[in-house]
Amino acid sequence: MSDCYDLDPTDRQWPAESEPWSRLRPLHWVWRLITDQIEVTSVDLPVRRLPSEFYGLVACQASDFHVDSEADLHRLQQAVRIINGQSPDLVFLTGDYFSDCKSMWRYIGEFRQALGELKPPLGVFAIAGNHDHSLSFWTIAQALRNSGACVLANENHSLELKGSRLFIVGVDDLWSDRARPSCAFRGVQPDDCTILLVHNPDAAPYVRHLKPGVMLSGHTHGGLIRIPVYGSPVRSFLRIGRQFYSGLNRYKDFYIYTNRGLGAFPLSLRINCRPEVSLFKLTGWPRDMQIEKSRAARVEATGLRIRSSPLLT
Repeated sequence: MSDCYDLDPTDRQWPAESEPWSRLRPLHWVWRLITDQIEVTSVDLPVRRLPSEFYGLVACQASDFHVDSEADLHRLQQAVRIINGQSPDLVFLTGDYFSDCKSMWRYIGEFRQALGELKPPLGVFAIAGNHDHSLSFWTIAQALRNSGACVLANENHSLELKGSRLFIVGVDDLWSDRARPSCAFRGVQPDDCTILLVHNPDAAPYVRHLKPGVMLSGHTHGGLIRIPVYGSPVRSFLRIGRQFYSGLNRYKDFYIYTNRGLGAFPLSLRINCRPEVSLFKLTGWPRDMQIEKSRAARVEATGLRIRSSPLLT
């Protein structure tokens, strides 16, 4: 299920009446409508070994901002308003915030201010993308931290809820040769539940042995062009296959969700592939949920009371 949101028309950047291109304003409107209409994709996200206390938590993911112009900045600001409108418990940001140094230095202040509006109760978690390391990730990371985000560079952060733990794990970028999965999972036990953030879906073969609960990525921009049924005609630049360009897909024994991103690079071109904010409702795997049901039944048989999850009743 998905919903689409337009930018406020008063926010749109029009060519001035005196400019030679002003007569093309109607075409400019259509073009901005295509590139700025953000789609909110609602997904029940299956997380392996998810403790029942975390069932039903709401999380949002945004990726690949590529804030290189005023239009990109306005799209980010709109995405923040959309995310806040969903009242998520968690927010995940999965890299590629700018495309070049010039745009980074120009928009870093507005970038920090926009993300500072995000106030999910359980936190904002961010990782780097390949473009971020070709710029100055130290500068970007500082802006993210100043906005209130927890930046994970081959690190993890644990969340506790009613005695149960969930680890948010951030693996650094694969293409930049900075990915260190073993460091990122340090202190995480094999039976612990994890939500893995990694920019590039191609990291999947390198993290599988660490048994992630679920993996959230970006990087692909959804393929930019999508044909109904067929998908993207763009030749796969992912080793694991172009089916992982967007959406929820199973890889071996865990799921990957690939966000289509807010921006586009190198051209601001999208056809049937709108910018995306992902809206997740955390759920367990069917087998995990059956185990929880069995456990609840055993405990109830002993006359003890436990907190029941709405997904287990």
